Amino acid sequence: MKRYGLIICAAIACAFTCSCGTKHQFTINGTVNDTELNGKMLYIHDLYNDPDTPLDSAVVTDGKYTFKGTVDEAKNVIIESPDVSYLVRIILEPGTITINNDSIGGTPLNDKLLAYNKSHNIDDIIAAMDEYLPLYYSAPNAAARAEAEHILDSIDSIGAARILEADWKLYNENKDNILALIAMEEIVHLENFSYSVLDSVAKAASPRVANSEFVQKTLVQLRAREATSAGKHYTDIQGVDGKLSDLIDGKLALVDFYASWCGPCRIEIKDNLVPLWKKYQKKGLVVVGLNVWERGSREEREAAHAKVMADLGITYPQLVDSTRTATDTYGVNGIPQIMLIDKDGTILARDLRGPAVEEAVINALGK
Repeated sequence: MKRYGLIICAAIACAFTCSCGTKHQFTINGTVNDTELNGKMLYIHDLYNDPDTPLDSAVVTDGKYTFKGTVDEAKNVIIESPDVSYLVRIILEPGTITINNDSIGGTPLNDKLLAYNKSHNIDDIIAAMDEYLPLYYSAPNAAARAEAEHILDSIDSIGAARILEADWKLYNENKDNILALIAMEEIVHLENFSYSVLDSVAKAASPRVANSEFVQKTLVQLRAREATSAGKHYTDIQGVDGKLSDLIDGKLALVDFYASWCGPCRIEIKDNLVPLWKKYQKKGLVVVGLNVWERGSREEREAAHAKVMADLGITYPQLVDSTRTATDTYGVNGIPQIMLIDKDGTILARDLRGPAVEEAVINALGK
């Protein structure tokens, strides 16, 4: 299950475009089928400039809503309701934009994006994922879960190939405008670029793509990932009660980046890390849980961490990321992230999941 969350998200249109320099009028005419939205407020938020402050608001009346105003440059925005589940991403640009539930069009870039989304319809992929996800989460043992995950990965690969074909087409046809950035965001997620490959692509791209916040942040992340890849010495992390080095120096160590709310993290802990700790502790293995990305206030994060330890029977050492930068240090963009570190501090493997975790431990112990 490497990318299917991204595939589902890719079905939603989102975009950027270039600035106009002067203010131009826009109208948004929306229609919704959900009767619970009647009488509710909808808000427009600019995703990249003060996203917490609404640009405008409107009330849904008899399943319809309208926004009118001016825009000095096209913006990547969402229209959402804080009360009922409703969220649509559009390009806010001059002209009349029509939204019929999730179908968006009426202006040049929104029309292009609608055509792009239709070109790689993945409803069948989403339906297949919905069928097999319950089997993954309800699997009675690790072997059954691994089999369900293999099927999910196969489905995911089909969907990813379909999206990539459409993304590269969109990119190649729009290299001189901002639509290339939309395509590049999906391409980067699905192609699993190395730093050098993305750097090469960025240098050949338009300045708007190359200098975008997304591309620049991704380059930083990939550089950090390569600096902490297999064969490199691990980088120390400062935790609330100590450092990672305090727990693993001179030992064979499994280090697990996880959060209490992460379902796959909990499964890895239950199926692999807790049993491996019990099985190999006396043979020299140490397991360290590195708690990251907990939500809420400090008190809420501490309570969530304590609860997950109790719920899953975690008794191995823990490190809570005190600076909340551990994932940046290792270029981690998704959890769980399980890595195996040798006694001398060399990272032996990253991205371990399922049966591969124990296989790596056995190989390392047998050296």
